Amino acid sequence: MERIPEPELMEEKDQVISYDEADFSEGEVKLINQINYYLLKKNISLGQKDLIVDLGCGPGNISEKLAIKWPNTEVVGIDGSKEMILRAEYKKSISTNQKRLQNLRYICSDIKEIKSNNFLLKKRISLLVSNSLIHHITKLEDFFNTIKSLSSNITVNFHKDLKRPLDEKSALELKAQCSSKYNETLTNDYYASLGASYTFKELKNFTLENDLSSLDVFEDGDNYLIVYGNV
Repeated sequence: MERIPEPELMEEKDQVISYDEADFSEGEVKLINQINYYLLKKNISLGQKDLIVDLGCGPGNISEKLAIKWPNTEVVGIDGSKEMILRAEYKKSISTNQKRLQNLRYICSDIKEIKSNNFLLKKRISLLVSNSLIHHITKLEDFFNTIKSLSSNITVNFHKDLKRPLDEKSALELKAQCSSKYNETLTNDYYASLGASYTFKELKNFTLENDLSSLDVFEDGDNYLIVYGNV
C-alpha cells in the first residue's frame, strides 16, 4: 500500500469536535502506562525540575493524562491547529480535574517552527511525547529534525503512531471496525490517516540512515509503531 500524505493540521471544526468527543481512553491510558514503564525501567523519575512536552497535542487528551500522572512536573501541549488548542484550553477550563491541571499549559505553533530556546521553555525537556503525530508530517525529516532540535542529552523521546496497512483490503477492514464505534467524519479521517502512516521499515531505515540509531523502533501489536529513546 503506497503512502498518501494528508493535511498536516486538523483545522475543521467538525474534525476537532469529532476527535474530541470520541472515546480513545483505553489507548490513551495504555500509552501513559507504556511511557511510565519505560521511565521506571530506565530509573527515571520526573519532578519539579522537569518538563514534559506533548507534540501534536490535539484537544489535550494525552496532555491532561500526563499532567495528572506527573503532578509535580510542568507539562506543555503544542499543536499547530488553532481550533485544537482552543478546544484543549476549553476542556481544561471546565474539567472536573481542573485543580490537578495547574501544571499544564498549551501553545499554538507549527511544531517545525518550535525551537528549544524560543518562547517555549525555560527548562530543558525531560520527556518529549507524541501520539498519532508522525503520520501528519509530510516528510519524515521534518519530524525528526524537530525532535532533535527540542532534545538535549536528558530528553527521553516516546512517540506512538499508526502503522500503514500492507494493502487496501486490510485498510478497509480497519475502517469498517472504526465505523462500528465512531462517526463518519472520524472514520474517514482514520482511513486517511492509515494511508498517510509510515511502515516499520520506513521508520527504522530512516533512523539508521540519518544517525539516529539511538532511537529504537518497534511494532506495538498489529496496528501501531513506537519510536523511543534519546537523540
